[in-house]
Amino acid sequence: MFRHNYNGKEIIIRFTSNSNSTKVNKDFLYKKILSICESIMSADHETPFIVEDDQRRLAVGTVQHGDLTVISIHHIVEPLNMYLQINEVKKPS
Repeated sequence: MFRHNYNGKEIIIRFTSNSNSTKVNKDFLYKKILSICESIMSADHETPFIVEDDQRRLAVGTVQHGDLTVISIHHIVEPLNMYLQINEVKKPS
């Protein structure tokens, strides 16, 4: 668990038991989440999000707003379990 003060609001970044079963570089993910903190703080309650870790896995999380904001990482998805059709994804103009 990691506590951080963002613009006067306390946030907690935590890993659930599902994600704790996978060896993960938590410091890397903490920094990655803090780098998108503004977007996460403006997201609706229980909005899901995905960030990439240092091993190109996807970390799936949610944000919960209350007296303090709790960002929970629920799952780490290995590349072998990603079924993405990248060729069909449109790139931004």
